[in-house]
Amino acid sequence: MEQKIRDHHIAVVLVIDQQGQLLMQHRDGTANPWPHKWGLPGGGIEPGETPEEAARRELEEETGLKVHGNLKLFWESILPANPLPGVYRQWHVYSVQTQARQEDIVLGEGQAMVFTPLERVLDLDLIPTVRLIIERFLEQANQ
Repeated sequence: MEQKIRDHHIAVVLVIDQQGQLLMQHRDGTANPWPHKWGLPGGGIEPGETPEEAARRELEEETGLKVHGNLKLFWESILPANPLPGVYRQWHVYSVQTQARQEDIVLGEGQAMVFTPLERVLDLDLIPTVRLIIERFLEQANQ
């Protein structure tokens, strides 16, 4: 099977609160693809943006949170563009610690944005690519 890499880059952010919980987005029913699945704050990189600029913009648009200082690059990889078989996209995954609490989140996209205990994150109905990212994050967190 031929693999196609689309010229489409995705930037997402692993936002960890003071209790060590991960901020998860519950997508709404109109999300395409993956309605009603759980994912991370983030999205496509616009022309002229760096991946970090896109991550900051998406985080603010979707949660109301502004990052002061640098985001930490956690991982960059070419991952499946599920549900498109044989299509892959470049993912830029950042992480940041935040002082924000649940009540500080201003929902800008999706049906919910929830700080979730790490031990419960993999129990969510996750977007498959996001599951790969979180599994890698949890592996490194447990080392």
